[in-house]
Amino acid sequence: MKLYDWAVIGGGIAGISLSEILTREGHSVALLEKNSKLASSTSSEFHEWVHTGSLYTLLKDDMKTLKYILGSLDDLLEFYSSFNNMNLIPTSKGLKINETNKPWFNPSYINFRYRIKNRKFILNWIYAAARSLTLIEEIRNHDWLRRRAGILDKVTSEYYLPILKNFLKLINSDMKFFEIESTDFTTNSRNLIRDMISTSCNNGLDIFTEAELIKIDKSDKYNVINTSKGDFNAKNVVISLGGELDKFSDVNVKKNYAPMIVVKNVSDQTKSFVELDYFKNNCINIIRKSNTYGLIGGISLKNEEDLEKYFDYMIKEHKKNNPEIEVVKKYVGIKNEISIEKESRNYLFHINQVQGYKNVWSAIPGKFTLAFSMAPEFYRIVYQKNPRKFFQTFEDKGETPNLVAETVWEDSKN
Repeated sequence: MKLYDWAVIGGGIAGISLSEILTREGHSVALLEKNSKLASSTSSEFHEWVHTGSLYTLLKDDMKTLKYILGSLDDLLEFYSSFNNMNLIPTSKGLKINETNKPWFNPSYINFRYRIKNRKFILNWIYAAARSLTLIEEIRNHDWLRRRAGILDKVTSEYYLPILKNFLKLINSDMKFFEIESTDFTTNSRNLIRDMISTSCNNGLDIFTEAELIKIDKSDKYNVINTSKGDFNAKNVVISLGGELDKFSDVNVKKNYAPMIVVKNVSDQTKSFVELDYFKNNCINIIRKSNTYGLIGGISLKNEEDLEKYFDYMIKEHKKNNPEIEVVKKYVGIKNEISIEKESRNYLFHINQVQGYKNVWSAIPGKFTLAFSMAPEFYRIVYQKNPRKFFQTFEDKGETPNLVAETVWEDSKN
């Protein structure tokens, strides 16, 4: 039986990015996935929204999440630019999205609508919105050629005057929403995933689907991974099972439920947007897809019993702007996060060594965008060096469709 350097358990974006970074460095890797296709669970359910930090300028966490998100873009530019279709380009004033044959990213930016009407008496909300507007401009104008964006970690005195100006602008506005184009955009996630898999396979990755993890037995020299498809031997193991991670490791994974609706007949005049409000339950969004299709979402919920009520609310609110929209499919995306005590949400990636094992790790990305930081950081932690930045890549030539699941919204069209 072949002895692999690594067994990567879980074929979502976490497992795919870890497999790519390890095979890039010449390690033999077996990628084990319980479903019949890769990227078929959480990695197929999401909005395909690329976070650049704009949304997290509103968080009260000392800019920790914002710093992580910006750092993931730094790592994307630094460690993934060898991929021909990785079309995000650093400039001295923001990021540019180029055209390619099968682009990873789209220049379709997401509008932010801050609720102002009937909110002016909530001064901490007006301040939060003013601060958010100021930080988004900082991200928009960041010099990506000369310094990493992840160093932005606090609001210094240079921001006070712009925040004050935005505060007064919001207070004096008579609009229901104050709207701007954010720096967030969308991804063609299947292009990205297929390119990473094609490159990994050309570097020796072995993929085994319908191989559900049962248990891991340790011996003196290697680990025996017992699956529904048989046993696999590996010197090292990384478990990237998202919501099932806590079954095989000592971490506590919290689930949040994200109600999502695929709709059609979206007006040509409708841009992708998110409505932001002091009262979080009022927040809704829509991401434009191909033709007249869109993907509606909003907040994530802790309790499944609240889902139907929120589904109804989202449809009602969107029909005010787009009365012709029709529901194609409703589904619930699962957001798996590792939160410490007293945290309601934690969007960050986490890498941990599993107790009781010498060479078994767990990894969870937190957000799709953060996988581009998680994988290089995993390699740094294990091998105490950076992965290579320049390497040969291979575009998907049509060999991966049977390996990779479509997104839920794309499947719904068909």
